Amino acid sequence: MPAVVCAPCRYSSGRTLVGVAVYALYRPHESFAAGAITIAAGIYEFTPLKQFFRRRCRENVRSGFEFGLDCVGSSIGLMLMLVALGVMSVTWMSVMAVLIVAQKLLSARAAIDVPVALAIVGLGILIVIAPSSVPGLMPPMPPM
Repeated sequence: MPAVVCAPCRYSSGRTLVGVAVYALYRPHESFAAGAITIAAGIYEFTPLKQFFRRRCRENVRSGFEFGLDCVGSSIGLMLMLVALGVMSVTWMSVMAVLIVAQKLLSARAAIDVPVALAIVGLGILIVIAPSSVPGLMPPMPPM
């Protein structure tokens, strides 16, 4: 029984480690930074590294810290988008969270993944060029 209890703890520790790092490095940013992060996340969706981590994250034969890191590697671009866009819009944060869960639960299909990645890159470009034209996106409030 202790191994069963410990497996979720080890899995969560990988995600927690990344979350703490993002929190420690996070600074309020402007829409240019959010757009750049979004473009980078869209490009990451095309990389073999992303596909490698996504495949390993979907394998249910392992558990623990390594499995958690594989799942973080699978969705790190989307998680960074979640942080960058979530500060500006709860709606975009919800959309990104749904996309992360869908990628974890559904198998990879080029017919779906490529258009989604292209849409992410396009969204990033739009955020950089004309942030006010992105529905639901509001710049973060300046620190007091």
